[in-house]
Amino acid sequence: MPRAETNWARNYAFRPAIVHRPSTVEEVRGIAAGARRLHVLGSRHSFHGMADSLELISLDALPANVVVDGSSRTISCSAGLTYATLARALAARGLALRNLASHAHFTVGGAVATATHGSGDASGNLATAVAGLELVTSGGEIVEASRGDAEFEGLVVGLGALGAVTRLTLDVEPA
Repeated sequence: MPRAETNWARNYAFRPAIVHRPSTVEEVRGIAAGARRLHVLGSRHSFHGMADSLELISLDALPANVVVDGSSRTISCSAGLTYATLARALAARGLALRNLASHAHFTVGGAVATATHGSGDASGNLATAVAGLELVTSGGEIVEASRGDAEFEGLVVGLGALGAVTRLTLDVEPA
């Protein structure tokens, strides 16, 4: 029997038959293609069963792989990264996001997929920083989309319904 998974407040228990913790996108693809019913498990900030499923997949074991593109003023990173970890990686490079999550433990992918607010009214929600993404569909295919693509905005705030976002490209600015 798998280890019980609870939300961060420990007042909701997830009841999956299995929790997958892939360390590569290839593993994510295989899991997605073989699963009957799969949801991505983010930072466990849910207080109800909406995020629960027969199978859950956590992306926290994917390599952070933070890549800076100075010419476009963007970075790309694993969607399973927390905002705290990303902020430290950006600060080490003299960069910052325009807006941060209200909780440091939120995953970048989860906060974006749910259009989570950040820390200010004038800054836009966290999804507004997304310039591109990589998504693994239920069939295990990889879909890439960038700002300006016809389906882009629907993919960014997809609530996990379209697949598992594994990588995000975000706008950054000098720290």
